[in-house]
Amino acid sequence: MTLHFKWSLFACTRRMAVVWLGCLLLVSAQAQPTGLLYDPEPPVDSGYVRVMMAADIPKVSVVVDGEIRVPSLGKNQISDYMVMGVGKHRIEMLSVGRTAASIELDVVRASVMTLVFTSAGAAPQVFVDKISTNKLKAMLSVYQLASKDEPLDILTSDGTTKVFSSLAYGKLGAMQVNPISVTLIATKLGDKTSLANASLVMTQGGAYSVFLLPTKSDKIVAVVVQNKIERYTGK
Repeated sequence: MTLHFKWSLFACTRRMAVVWLGCLLLVSAQAQPTGLLYDPEPPVDSGYVRVMMAADIPKVSVVVDGEIRVPSLGKNQISDYMVMGVGKHRIEMLSVGRTAASIELDVVRASVMTLVFTSAGAAPQVFVDKISTNKLKAMLSVYQLASKDEPLDILTSDGTTKVFSSLAYGKLGAMQVNPISVTLIATKLGDKTSLANASLVMTQGGAYSVFLLPTKSDKIVAVVVQNKIERYTGK
């Protein structure tokens, strides 16, 4: 009697488990998004361009060859890298329907560029970005757009490690580093007093950018972003 009861209980429990698993698989299958498993790869004859509006303009739209690519970009925000075919492109920053700044850019195959518009109506600072070659490392890039009069040092927050030395205005410092969590500080040349700090949590294969920008009170702000490429759909 006891044996029969235990066997009935086991069979019932087993049937319930099978039903639960079947329901779980059904829910998972229904939750799968429809469409392509992978997005198409960008064409081989492509370059990658991202833009930042660091001028005192609240919001802009980024228009490439008459097509809106980024509907809204705030001050000191940076877009994802946009995929562009090789050749000449007109990039406009529109504010309230008017062109606040623009550039005619010649995109080269496999090029990776960052454009920072520091003032309305003026040409942007153009940086050719460096790409990581070691997937076990992280790529760290620092863009110095804050101090025109004198270069800056970039140190770890404890002042023991100099990451970039004498970084002049309009220059980019880039290197592959260990993927750690770290706080960096910008200082005057040869000094260890922080003018701005940037906290990063880096992972293997990731790429991170620190933009040093001026404020209205003549101080420095550090804007930290993890680099991203826009979703390419082939359209």
